[in-house]
Amino acid sequence: GSFYRCSALSNLVLPQGSNAGQHTFYGCALLQSRFGEGVDSIVAGLVRRFEHFPLHKFCYDHSLTQQLRLIWMEEALVDEFGMTPFHVLFSTIGPSGELLR
Repeated sequence: GSFYRCSALSNLVLPQGSNAGQHTFYGCALLQSRFGEGVDSIVAGLVRRFEHFPLHKFCYDHSLTQQLRLIWMEEALVDEFGMTPFHVLFSTIGPSGELLR
């Protein structure tokens, strides 16, 4: 599968309507421990990955916009993977130092 034995994969979001083959997440220990071993439960978990973490979503999607402002949010800042918004921001493919200015 696409992420076969990806034991530490945690910074992944799937778009609404996503689906995956039976072995896509085979051996993905971290994802299986969070969402269960079934591919459907992993896909559902990754689709709603940032559902209650809008600041995490902002950091993950930071390259999509130039003019967003960070707003303090009362929701928890540590997600189910133990990641803060800054973990998410700096583990993206192209982190932007401009967000910190």
